[in-house]
Amino acid sequence: MLQHDLDWYETHFEPPDGDKPKPVRGEIAPEYTRLKAWHVNRIANLLPELRIILTVRHPIDRGWSQAVLEFGYLRGRNVGKVSSMDFVRQVERARNRLSSDYRRTIKIWSNAFGRDALHIDFFDRLRDDPETYVNGVLRHIGAATPWPLPEKFMKTKVHATNRLIGDNREIPEAVQWYIADRLLEPTERLNDLLEGRVSSWVDEMRTIRGKGRLSWRILREVNRTVLSVPERLAYETYHAVLDVRLWWRWRQLVRAYASDGGHPGDCRMIAQTGISRLRQDYGGPGRSVFCSAGMTSRIENRGPGITERQSQIINQGSAISNRA
Repeated sequence: MLQHDLDWYETHFEPPDGDKPKPVRGEIAPEYTRLKAWHVNRIANLLPELRIILTVRHPIDRGWSQAVLEFGYLRGRNVGKVSSMDFVRQVERARNRLSSDYRRTIKIWSNAFGRDALHIDFFDRLRDDPETYVNGVLRHIGAATPWPLPEKFMKTKVHATNRLIGDNREIPEAVQWYIADRLLEPTERLNDLLEGRVSSWVDEMRTIRGKGRLSWRILREVNRTVLSVPERLAYETYHAVLDVRLWWRWRQLVRAYASDGGHPGDCRMIAQTGISRLRQDYGGPGRSVFCSAGMTSRIENRGPGITERQSQIINQGSAISNRA
């Protein structure tokens, strides 16, 4: 948004080689789970008909996977030599905690789009029963079901963390306890929201937290009260400045699109110019699919058993995405 306008965003959904646009198009990015309410409200103003898919994973597994990915893949470090202290500091960072606070994400997106627009499923189902997972997505977006998932998609992992970093390190007990202690209360609130669907997560995290050692508790207090303070202050400062820049950029976009005939105070007039072509290209209002969280799927139109509506659920990634 800071570097490009909405016409640039629209081009990512154009079909290759001049083909007819697919009736269902969308994208995936785990970063969307960390957006603030006002960010999501802007998206809802632009594209109120979005259907949203949120795939949630056990908080301990998700937090560990992200920490390993950031050390091993993004920083190029030997994960086997990263200390437990470094991992603990990593999982304490705001971007890691926000990504694991599913209740916050659900509340923000549901308030913006309505609860019926949000489909919630589990990473374990995607991994163990991908056909059921995919058909749940298809039903949510209004596509024909059931659809038999091709075998090649069921066996393919995309961007699996262990493959990206070339290491299969197990989570240290201290790190596992730290994540359980940090995320137990948010997970309990999530379980209440989902009416008990993640009660097994809560029970497991309570058991792990109950096994805490004195040295781990000291580590927790030192990390939260001393070591993580500079990172937290830097994060909050950066995002305060970023919010100002995003707000100013939004005003620029509104003024720019207002020059095309919209009213400067109406956010939706932006959708009535460039973004609206996402719907007009195929002759009706249609639906876009928006996937939030790090694991989902892409289905391409490569067989007679696949309807056009099923042909491209996700714009990015391929086969079954699995960051295990």
